[in-house]
Formats: sequence, C-alpha cells, structure tokens
Amino acid sequence: MLRTSAGSAEDGKPTLSVDVAAAVRLGVPLGTAACGAHAAIRTASAHTHDRYLEVMSLVPQRRWIIPRAVGGDAPDGIPSLIAQILRARGLADPDMPAFLTPKLTNDGPPMLDLDRADDRLRRALAARERIVVYGDYDVDGIAGAAILVRAFRHFGVAVIAYIPNRYEEGYGLNGAALRQLAADGATVVVTVDCGVTAVAEASLARELGIDLIITDHHHPPAVLPEAYALVNPRRPDDPSPDKDLAGAGVALRLAQALLGDLAYAVKGDELLQLCALATVADVVPLGAANRAIVTAGLVALNTAPITGVRALAERAGLKLGRINASDIGFGLGPRLNAAGRINDAEDALRLLLTEDQPEAKALADTLEERNLERQRLTNDVVRGAREAATAYPDGWVTVVAATEWQAGIVGLAASRLVEDRGRPAIVIAIDGDEGKGSCRSISSVHIAEALDQCDDLLLKHGGHAMAAGFSIKADQIDAFRDRLDAVVRQMLDGVRPVATLSVDAAIDPDMLTPRLALELAMLEPCGALNPRPHLLLRNVRVYGIRQVGADSDHLRCKITVGKFTFDAMAFRRGDRAEAMTDAGRVDAVVTVGAGRSGFVELELRDFGPVGTAATFASELVTA
Repeated sequence: MLRTSAGSAEDGKPTLSVDVAAAVRLGVPLGTAACGAHAAIRTASAHTHDRYLEVMSLVPQRRWIIPRAVGGDAPDGIPSLIAQILRARGLADPDMPAFLTPKLTNDGPPMLDLDRADDRLRRALAARERIVVYGDYDVDGIAGAAILVRAFRHFGVAVIAYIPNRYEEGYGLNGAALRQLAADGATVVVTVDCGVTAVAEASLARELGIDLIITDHHHPPAVLPEAYALVNPRRPDDPSPDKDLAGAGVALRLAQALLGDLAYAVKGDELLQLCALATVADVVPLGAANRAIVTAGLVALNTAPITGVRALAERAGLKLGRINASDIGFGLGPRLNAAGRINDAEDALRLLLTEDQPEAKALADTLEERNLERQRLTNDVVRGAREAATAYPDGWVTVVAATEWQAGIVGLAASRLVEDRGRPAIVIAIDGDEGKGSCRSISSVHIAEALDQCDDLLLKHGGHAMAAGFSIKADQIDAFRDRLDAVVRQMLDGVRPVATLSVDAAIDPDMLTPRLALELAMLEPCGALNPRPHLLLRNVRVYGIRQVGADSDHLRCKITVGKFTFDAMAFRRGDRAEAMTDAGRVDAVVTVGAGRSGFVELELRDFGPVGTAATFASELVTA
C-alpha cells in the first residue's frame, strides 16, 4: 500500500511525508490537483481537522522519463550536449545540421486547390472585384488575415478584412456575415484559419454569388464544404509535404503564389514575422517548415519589425534584437489574443495592419489593458473550473460547464486542467440554452477526431489534435460528457494517462554556466514538439525560497553551484515554498535560458526530494 509517515515541521505542526518509490511502484499518477499521492493525502485530510494535518510534500507533479545515455561523438561543430539532446529526441546525426540551421524552401507539390485559388484571385484583382478576407479571432486568424491584406496592398488594392465577434457570431463562417458581405458587393471571400467544416455556409455562399476560397489547417470532417477552392494541407488527398502549418502558414503559401518570386522578395520579411507570431501562438509543431518560418520571421521581427509589432513589443517590455519564440508565446501572443477573448479582435487586426506610429501605440495600450483584464478573468475561471472538476475525479476526460464563465477564457482554463490532471479537458461557457466549449488534449488523444464521434450531440465543432472548439445545446452536456468519456477511454485502450515529463539529459550541476546557455540557444526556436531542453539536476541546494505573484502562486529561489548563483522560478508551485525550505536540497528538472540582463536563469519545471531521479530511473521503463 502507499506508505505515509507522520513527521514534524520546525514550527511543530504535524505533517505528512510521502513514499515516492511506493507511489511509483503502484503506478500512481503524480499530478497536482486530484491525482496520485496528493489525491490520497487530500482524501485523508478531508476527514481530519485542518489543525491536525497539513500536507507538506515535495512529491513531483509528473512522472519523469529519464533517457539512457546515447553515446558517440558529436557531428562537427555541434556541442556534445546538443547532439545528446537531439539523439534523445530521435534525430539522426546526419539530420542535425539541417535542423539547427533551418532554411526556407518551397519544395514538393503545392497544396490542392492552391493554383485554383491563385488564379481566381488574380482575375478578381484584374477586374477590381470586391474581395474580403475572413479571418478568425485568435492570433493565427488575425495574423493570417493581415498577411493576405498586406499581400493585396502590393497590387494597390484595399481589401476588406472581416473578423467575426466571438460572443455575437461564434467561431468560423456564419450565414449572417456572408449575407451582409454579399449585400455590400463582395464576390470573393477568402477564409483564414477557418472554414473547413463550413458545409452549409459554403452552399449559402454559392447561392449568394460568392466564390468562397477556404484556407485552413484544422482537421477536415468526413464531408468537405463545396467551396470554389479548399486549401488545407490536412485534406486526405492533399499532396503537399508540410502538414503542420498554422492557418497563417497556409495563408502565407497563398500570398507567395499570388505575389510571385520578385514581389515576395520585397514583402517577405513583413509577412514572415506575422506568420512567426501565428505559428508560435497557435502552438503548432516547430519542425520542418514551421521551424524555418519562425526562424526567418524572428530575424525579420528583430531587425525590421512592422509598426504594430514594434509598438506591441515595446509595450510588453521586450527588447528588439533579442525577442525569441518564448517572448511571442508569453508576451506578444497573449496580448494579441486578449482582444478577441475580452471583446472583439478588431483592434489586434488594426495593430498588425497600421503604418501609423501614434495609432500603433494607442492600440498597443488598449491591448495591454485588455490583457490585464484577461488575466483577472482567467484566474476566476481557472478557480471555478478546478472546483467543478473535483466532481469528476475518475473521468477519462474532464468536462465542466458553468454559466458565469466567459467563452473567450475557457480555453485557458482547459489548459490548466490538462496540466493538473494529465488528461484531456473541456471547459464550457453556458449562455442561455447553448454552450461554447474549448478543448485541450494530450498527445495520445486526437481531440478533433474524438469530437467527430460526438457529432450528433454538437451543433458545430472543429479543431486539430491538441485543441478544438464546439457549440452544444446546454441540455446535451451530460450526454456529451458520457459519450466523450467512453470515446477517450477507447482511444487510450483502457490505460489511464499519466502526466509525464521527458528529460532530455542529466547534467552535472557544475555544467551550469553562461556558455551552456549559449549552446542551448542553438536549439531555438523552441515550442511545440521542440521544447526547451529539460535538464536533470541531482541533489542541488536551494535557498532564498519565497512565494511570488499576485496570488503568491509562484515560487522563486536561488541555486548555487560552485562560484555561480542562479535565480530560479517555479510557476504555480508557490504552495511548496515551505516544503522546499525544509528540504534544503532537491532533484530538479530545469530549463536554461538567458535572462533580460544576459545572465543565466532557470525555470524549475518539476522537482522532488533528493533521490526522486534515482527512483524514477530504476522503477520506470526508461526512454
């Protein structure tokens, strides 16, 4: 059985310690909210008065997957640790140079219908027809729409961009908008980051005399819309090689075809930085084409940012010349997304299109205010979603719903639930008799395919492997929860998912130097499927530990190794400050980066008592 032992903190309060090895042998998921040893202790503490029992455990949040050392000399010019990390991630030695120095190419056959879309747009431009770019309200849709509008500007044509209001119109194409656009004289509508599921809307567009060109990257349904052109690399019959492009990446390919090589050489830098914003913010895999797009886009962004991006970076406190993918993911992206989450995305689109510096500054200030409001609302929804999730401790997928949650925020709460429980999560905002749900998933559950099996219970749905959205009648939510739970259980073959953390390499603490940070920077840009390396440190001293953040929910400490002292941050682990102080030394999985001042900084991705790494290495099947 899981062993716990009574202990005593220095202040005399009773505590519990947890036998990590026993938890691992039993296969207990080591999550944070309602999993594993924490769940066992919390269950016990629910029946014991708080004065007599307080949880003070350093049990790690996740199960660490520790690789065996992969030997061999590193390829010329590549540091041995970088080669070790890339080998652990499955990359062969001959492929390493190309991965570390990605180059933009457009090899292979084009996406299906790309030439047809290009031809129709050229005819529309020549005839001065009214063209409308119809985007989505997240960074991918906004930046992708801006890419096409800027491409059309090269031809001296002012093209209208339309972004639906999340709260009034919902996701994707809608009939009312198409009718209004047709009444305004539009004859060609080009979607960005939406439309692949719009079967009824495509039929309506034909009735209205609109040639609908769909560009999208989401999971296609069994029945595709009958549009004039449907450009999506995920179409079953699509021959193009780059299947993981963001919606803006698909729009970029259309812009390249439309502009031609000469014009694209002039416009490419501004379009690539927009595509880099979207690719990172939409959390698509950063391999192959996406890695090259983000690399080139970051160079353009840091050397010649467009007016709106410059204003947004300055408002976010970022230093041009040093902006990386993490700065997009945690700085620029959330501010652009905040517009559509709180109200509508028009200000974000205007920011990415303006050439007027005072206007850009005013818009950046507006997005900053909305982002602060978004943060406050997120905290409220996350607290409510976590509380609601306790009613479903045994579900294979977490599905929670409430009327007081804002639809633009629920996706962020779903992400937190996935972090907490290590299983797919869906958070639904109910408005009247209808709910809007946002899904986040794990690598072993393709959530868009799971939704396909619930199609009869949903009004509308779409997405991709790791994230999706849908609309549903409120009285169908319970039936949907039961159906999806069964679907996910089947997709997982009845084996419950366990939250894991893959370690790229174990290093000696004395390897933590500024030089190491420079070597690890070779792996940038980092993001989905190419995360910052997770490095294992054994038995390191931690001190100066304190809670930080508005709700004291983060933890900051110092780590000294030899003559170097590092600041370290553990996000959402503030409740373990006292336990870490008592321990004094820990095993930790960290990422390494260069801080604003140029010094090395660490992020503690997970930590546990000394011996945790040895336990995981001996008790688990290693990678």
